[in-house]
Amino acid sequence: MGTRSQPTPEDRWSPLLPADDPEACREYVVESTVWRYKGTAAWHFANLSPEQSADIKSRYGTTARGWGSIRVRIRIGKTEWSTSLFPDKKSGTYLFAIKADVRKAEKLLDGDRIRVRVSVV
Repeated sequence: MGTRSQPTPEDRWSPLLPADDPEACREYVVESTVWRYKGTAAWHFANLSPEQSADIKSRYGTTARGWGSIRVRIRIGKTEWSTSLFPDKKSGTYLFAIKADVRKAEKLLDGDRIRVRVSVV
């Protein structure tokens, strides 16, 4: 009986998945400002920095789903939830919506500075 060698990284490569790199950054600490969409709905958002957005796009852009979204977990204060990052053409960065129940729980208003943990899933 022959022996089977372990698969190399090239054997496991897929254009749809990020590389199996244990050093790859999946968590980002984001400092941003809450802003309210000026449309009819009371949607609130926060943007990642251009540098963080570029890093996420280069690492996970091939896994993007509809509208270029990337699945994440977000934590603000004691509140954590699953959502997606979306590319914002105007700023050239990724942004995420902040749900009303999160804003209420964390007492967030338009214009507030926030510190957020973003984990790519």
